[in-house]
Amino acid sequence: MRLEYSGHALSMTIWGIAAGVSFGQILAMVHGANRQLIGLRTLLALSVCCAQFVVDGCLAANARRSVADTRFSRHRGFFEGPFTVEILTETPGAKIYFTTNGAEPAGRTGLLYTAPIRFTTTTVLRAAAFKEGLEPSCTDTQTYLFLGDVLKQSGAGFPSTWGTNEGHPVPADYEMDSEIVNQPAYRDELVPALKSIPTMSLVMAPADLFDGKRGIYANPRESGADWERPASVELIFPDGRKGFHINCGVRIQGGWNRRPEESPKHSFRLVFRKQYGPGKLKFPLFSDAGVGEFDTLILRGGCNNTWLHWSSEERLRGDFIRDQWMRDTMRAMGHPSARGMFVHLYLNGSYWGLYNPCERPSGHFVAAHLGGQPEDYDVRNGKHILEGDDAAWKKLMSLANAGVEGERTFAEVRQMLDVPELIDYLIANFYGANADWDRESNWYAARRRNPPGPFQFFVWDGERTLENIDANAMAFDDDESPPRLFQKLRANAEFRRMFAERARQHLTHGGALTPERTAERYRRWSKEIESAVVAESARWGNYRRDAHPYRVGPYELYTRNDHWRREIDRLLKEYFPQRTEVMVRQFRAAGLYPKEN
Repeated sequence: MRLEYSGHALSMTIWGIAAGVSFGQILAMVHGANRQLIGLRTLLALSVCCAQFVVDGCLAANARRSVADTRFSRHRGFFEGPFTVEILTETPGAKIYFTTNGAEPAGRTGLLYTAPIRFTTTTVLRAAAFKEGLEPSCTDTQTYLFLGDVLKQSGAGFPSTWGTNEGHPVPADYEMDSEIVNQPAYRDELVPALKSIPTMSLVMAPADLFDGKRGIYANPRESGADWERPASVELIFPDGRKGFHINCGVRIQGGWNRRPEESPKHSFRLVFRKQYGPGKLKFPLFSDAGVGEFDTLILRGGCNNTWLHWSSEERLRGDFIRDQWMRDTMRAMGHPSARGMFVHLYLNGSYWGLYNPCERPSGHFVAAHLGGQPEDYDVRNGKHILEGDDAAWKKLMSLANAGVEGERTFAEVRQMLDVPELIDYLIANFYGANADWDRESNWYAARRRNPPGPFQFFVWDGERTLENIDANAMAFDDDESPPRLFQKLRANAEFRRMFAERARQHLTHGGALTPERTAERYRRWSKEIESAVVAESARWGNYRRDAHPYRVGPYELYTRNDHWRREIDRLLKEYFPQRTEVMVRQFRAAGLYPKEN
């Protein structure tokens, strides 16, 4: 007997005779049940997640005796033709159940594996082994991608709306736009574009994504531990390098872009906890040397200055690089900063677009980069306290707001604040003319509690940057924020001297903010994602024009050649060559740059 899955139906060959059977008939044969199911992609599942971590295979971390893990004859990756997968376990008498809709397999939520399965289309295969008297094996996931099918994806079985705006449903969109897929300028590049950067596959029970009551994508404005769901994530390299598979928790990430009307392409937060698998992801995710263990990763989908923003002006500036460039810039200035990369993301086998996985500057990040444990630090994301408390922060802000013109007060502030680091953080944000960094969010700060250390700042969500060459962001002020610290500290002569020296260091003589180095950092990413942007255009470039026109037109089909390249050229040929000198003039006018040339 052989089972074959083609994306919409199963066929079974018995004694050499093929007969098409429904899912209900298969389950009735396997389980003795007589229930009809409309399709594997719409199965709803009870989500059970074993403690596990895999790079290629699965290591159970259960204290009780468990069934041996499942093994697959074909591993995740890209395929062009049909193939057969055999699933095995070394435990005698164990039964293997599998699903292809993202649900975790079990006796009531999957199909009993009885023979090798033939695949002819993009599929997420999940399997686990069960035996009475033993704990089940952990669930393993294999994503098999047929890129030709990706270009024809329809979203069949998925909901037609994603949440609501003032009671009105926000339309969903799954298709790759036919104008891009069939356009001569792109049609031959699309499949290679989908292999031009690494791929991440996020797989979870359909109900945990789209169910109106419990799905995180259907309720994107909900947050916290109650809205964390079990999932599987795989990293697949197009050149065949070994990636990883790990089970984890997943939440919707972000602030404003949680609103479905503002951005249908939500960001995700992956959390690695022992309730799902190991406590950490251990993998050299970023090419540069440094920390290789992660408690959390953010999959940034973008919001400001993207093709999905409500503002037509910001849609025209869509480039997908700004935030990554800002974080890279802080690191180039000599400070810890969240690293990142770019991937194509698939959600339960459907292509979801270009994403930017990166570190989150939370307590775990700070401890990993600066030493100690997360609980050793006060950490805050804007007004939100992530670790410790706000006693030291309130004291720092009270000192600053009382005025720091005098030497004694400035010395007290310096005990609580890494002033050179803050200056560099400010200079980077002034260079980018950040338009979104008030007290609420879009910056992180941390200090060691014991022994007491000074606050340091970390770049985050720098999407409202690199807009106008002559923009001046130094006048902005908001209490309880880095701009407020700047406005108060600039009244101190020693602070102005320190600022001027560090500004000259970074803006001249090959510093991090000289034209050549700013453009070099940006050019690196633009070259890396240039082809991948074609796939992003096919996935999301038509959403505001065809699916959900929202607030400010005109609404266009956004493409790489007509829109993305125009913005890249503007930045590389105009902004970076001129911005350094603009900053010298602005700082000098503010008394924050040496008077001599």
